[in-house]
Amino acid sequence: MFKRFMRSKAVQISLGLFVAGYMTLIKYTTRWDIERADQIDHIINDGKGVIALVWHSRFMMLTSAWKKKYQMPYVLISRSREGNIVAHASHFLGLKTIRGSSKKMTKGASNETQKGGAKASLDIVTALENKGCVVVTPDGPRGPRQRVSHGALRLARLTGAPLMPCTLAVQHRKVFKSWDKLVLPLPLGRGKIIWGTPVTIPTNTDDRKLEQIRSSIELEMNMFLTAADTAMGHTTIEPHTIKT
Repeated sequence: MFKRFMRSKAVQISLGLFVAGYMTLIKYTTRWDIERADQIDHIINDGKGVIALVWHSRFMMLTSAWKKKYQMPYVLISRSREGNIVAHASHFLGLKTIRGSSKKMTKGASNETQKGGAKASLDIVTALENKGCVVVTPDGPRGPRQRVSHGALRLARLTGAPLMPCTLAVQHRKVFKSWDKLVLPLPLGRGKIIWGTPVTIPTNTDDRKLEQIRSSIELEMNMFLTAADTAMGHTTIEPHTIKT
């Protein structure tokens, strides 16, 4: 019954409108402190295509880090039912969407998955050529939590677009017991945004070097996430432990 209810387009649009309104409320009722903005100023001022990386658990704060004068944001969203709601929310926020998953851009996927990933990859390349900012949750849509997949890095290598990691935290929040430890920000508090170190990946980078870059980005994003959460008075949310 609930699943059938959630499949309703009218319900998904209504929920998308609510999410968009709530994200706008958080953006303008939170006192944001921004660190390391100088790391990205030259990239934004260049007006070229960029790939922004944000952990899946913080997607409710995404619009708080971006201003209208920046490149047009394109949000990479999964084709799931929940993704439909986020897509509608993005529409109401004036953002463009790309349907797919960074996980589907990796090697070893099924034929059907590869087709979906190829379409999303083509849309991302087009968005970057149009000087857009493609927002990717590198641990989405299903995890593992706070672990960077290779999809966004391969696109950065292909297109030459720089990767811009970003972490966000708020003072007042509710953390859900989901795979990503989803953070629901609450209004009327403080917030912190920390920009990571931009990374440009040369087209001749081999997979071994790509893995080193991936690991470095992941380490920094989690380090800054800990710093942001700590500054807001919260304990660290650890990344998912990968068994070896």
